[in-house]
Amino acid sequence: MELQTLGPYRLLEPLPRASVANRFFLARHVDGKENTAPLCLAKATLPGGGESAEHLRAQFQHEGALLAHFNHPAIPSLRHRGCENGVDYLIMDFVDGVDLATLLAHHTDQPRALTKEIAVYLMGQLASALHHVHSAEQELDKPTEEGHTVISLEVLHRDICPANIFLSRDGDVVLGDFGSASSTLLAPEHRAKQAGHIAYMAPERVTGTGRATKKSDLFSLAVCLWEILKGRRCLQAEDELKTMDTIARFDISHSSRRVSGLSPKLSEIVRRNLDRDPSRRYTGAYQILQRLAQSPERAEAEHSRDELARLVNHCADQQRSGS
Repeated sequence: MELQTLGPYRLLEPLPRASVANRFFLARHVDGKENTAPLCLAKATLPGGGESAEHLRAQFQHEGALLAHFNHPAIPSLRHRGCENGVDYLIMDFVDGVDLATLLAHHTDQPRALTKEIAVYLMGQLASALHHVHSAEQELDKPTEEGHTVISLEVLHRDICPANIFLSRDGDVVLGDFGSASSTLLAPEHRAKQAGHIAYMAPERVTGTGRATKKSDLFSLAVCLWEILKGRRCLQAEDELKTMDTIARFDISHSSRRVSGLSPKLSEIVRRNLDRDPSRRYTGAYQILQRLAQSPERAEAEHSRDELARLVNHCADQQRSGS
């Protein structure tokens, strides 16, 4: 199926993002000022039959419902959603830049680290976005005798990894791809138990000793932080089975896992949230924000946006030129 438009948006070119179920395009709104309208990202899922197609469609529609509910600068804004000729689609903000996995050179055999100050800046944006996600609420349609009731949506991202963290040429940080997320808006039968990148899953999810929780999202975020600071992969092994075994045996207290040169507050964020025991991790992303605010790296981190933008522009230009 050759797609040219989706709703009031014209598709400009396909984007080579890795996804089995979805296709991605650059798009612009068709409003008579097409050449000056901002670039958007169109995400489309093609029609199919069978039980798996039903699950995928439910998850896709759930992602749209979540994006429509969120309102945070580090989460993509949903501009439009709909279904056309059996094709479900979402139109959202386009982040012109690279993802964190590309900036960290995860696609090469020589991954690289970023400075502590940039790491703190990145974590501040991401922890704020994750706190917003975990705190999402909904007001019930029918008020009770006591008035309107607000309930938690119990949103979990479940796939926090560098490939889903997008960095703009201006130094913006965006937590994207909520296709694996769970919440009360998604029927339990459509929630994939093993959703997410294996190399960023918490031990309890891999071993089956626990389910996905806010604390497993914190573990995934801490893996990203470890990789940013250390300059190498944390849990990735030669294949999926070996990666799962690495996670099952993971011990942050081992000397090979330590990250030297960190302040006590930043070190605590890494150590506590990479603990294999969920009970010893923070209870929520807001605690990460508190510790970051108390860390001595925070002062320099305030000025790290420009340096991050410089790195992203260099990396994006290299990617575009194919070098």
